[in-house]
Amino acid sequence: MAEKTIVHGSFWYIDDEGRHQSAVRGDTVDITRDEDLKRGERHGAFATEEDLAEGSDFRAFVDRRAAAPGVVFVDPADVEDRTSMAGSADPRIQSGLIDPTTVPSRSGAAGETEGGRPTARAPKADWVAYHVAQRPDDLDEDTARAQAEAMNLDDLKRRAGVDYQVEPTPPQG
Repeated sequence: MAEKTIVHGSFWYIDDEGRHQSAVRGDTVDITRDEDLKRGERHGAFATEEDLAEGSDFRAFVDRRAAAPGVVFVDPADVEDRTSMAGSADPRIQSGLIDPTTVPSRSGAAGETEGGRPTARAPKADWVAYHVAQRPDDLDEDTARAQAEAMNLDDLKRRAGVDYQVEPTPPQG
């Protein structure tokens, strides 16, 4: 068990009772699973000693937050470079799950749903990228990409737990 203070906008992990938890910037939590600890360290999700040192900007943030429980202070500069290419906050990027430079661009027609999953009409490349981003921690990116590329589009959608019924495109006229 490792007590860690979250420095990213948010970070998800599994607690010691197997429940999925989320922590936000400034929360101090016990990380019990090695894979969550490694993922957080790999993506810089945890505050360093320097971050927590008296007089640091992050320490001032943590102290302000402790003085006003229930209120979360977010300075836009704190999440700079942690937004999706579309400019909106992406929790996968903020929590360190993926690097913002690896987020595929989306065409206006395809897009993605609120949950970040591609829409029914999104191209296969978007679905492959989605599955790579959703891969388990113990599966490397190249293997996940190869597996997803080998699947057809309908299988990719089913694997995501989606049973899309695509409506026919209305005639243009």
